[in-house]
Amino acid sequence: MGNMLDYLRWRGDLTFEQDPFNDADAVLLSRLSYLQLDGIVGSGYDETVTLREAARLFSEDMEKVKNILWKGDDELLSLVGESERFGNCLVSCYVNVIEDDIQMQFAAMIVKLGDGLRYVGFRGTDNTLTGWQEDFNMFCTFPVPAHISALQYLEFAAEHFDGEFIVGGHSKGGNLAVFSSSFCKPELQQRIRRVYNMDGPGFDSSAMSASNFENIKDRILTLVPQTSIFGMMFEHEESYTVVKSDEKGFLQHDVYSWEIIRNGLNELSTTTTASMFIDRTFSDFVKSLTNEERKEFTEAVFNILKTTDDTTFSGIMENWFKDSAVIFKSIKKLDPETRNVLLGTLSALAHCARSNFADLSPINTTPLRFRGFKIPEKRKRAITLRKKQA
Repeated sequence: MGNMLDYLRWRGDLTFEQDPFNDADAVLLSRLSYLQLDGIVGSGYDETVTLREAARLFSEDMEKVKNILWKGDDELLSLVGESERFGNCLVSCYVNVIEDDIQMQFAAMIVKLGDGLRYVGFRGTDNTLTGWQEDFNMFCTFPVPAHISALQYLEFAAEHFDGEFIVGGHSKGGNLAVFSSSFCKPELQQRIRRVYNMDGPGFDSSAMSASNFENIKDRILTLVPQTSIFGMMFEHEESYTVVKSDEKGFLQHDVYSWEIIRNGLNELSTTTTASMFIDRTFSDFVKSLTNEERKEFTEAVFNILKTTDDTTFSGIMENWFKDSAVIFKSIKKLDPETRNVLLGTLSALAHCARSNFADLSPINTTPLRFRGFKIPEKRKRAITLRKKQA
């Protein structure tokens, strides 16, 4: 079986007129959104550059190539640029913002696919502590700042572009795609052809009650690998499709490991019992804590990590000897109340894991006026979630 790099080698000579947009294209674009295109693609709706030119400029910037987030990203962009399928596609409205004070990491871009169809892509979690803290905040806060920015970004796209949209992303990016498509106005929802959630977490059902989710539900495609971890977090009211990954465990989250057959994905009928175990354990764990306990735990963990001089997880791993000493020293200095929060929460997680370990069975699934966009000032971030129309 091949992956999306093989897909580009096999079928990259086919234009969208010859072979319409498919699920493999969506997986590919969800990964492309992780590339650091700062200085290459502008934020303006009229500041366009072809993916071929973006690939050339990226390859000439050794600092960008050196700092790719995942092995294969540079080759992916190179193959995209060389292909007839994507090379002449125009990319615009690129934003990449990290605001530590409000714990937000948000990045997005728009790719014109031809015939008036555009892909609105949201980046998943990057390597920063800020990005990961926002992920943790999702299980105690709704909406998080990236949710609000994603909704405003999608509405910005609809204001400046005609035609239909495909909205998608991987991991947190998939969660943002579902949120923005669910909370946008019904008239905008009518212009959304498809929503792709690539192994991204779901939502607490009560949190989505104020959205227009039912209007878009049948156009959401959630894809998860057979041993999904992130994609099993929270609830998915939409059906999901299981994709065969050639990796194991946590590494299945990597879309480069997802198997592609011709112009589609290698689908399976169920997830594994391990994925079911993770799903049940996380659900029970979340229910066992109050919202305040979840928030205190998250703040305690990241306050400890931020005592190091590093702002990324890769930095902590590279300096693990020095940083581990700093982290252990910080833990020792914790006040008794904070230490009890950490230990109590970890104990609750262990209890939930023990309770679910003996009860494992396969899951049944259903296969299935800005020049450019800018993050609004903090005082403009608050939104009133629209009530679901009767």
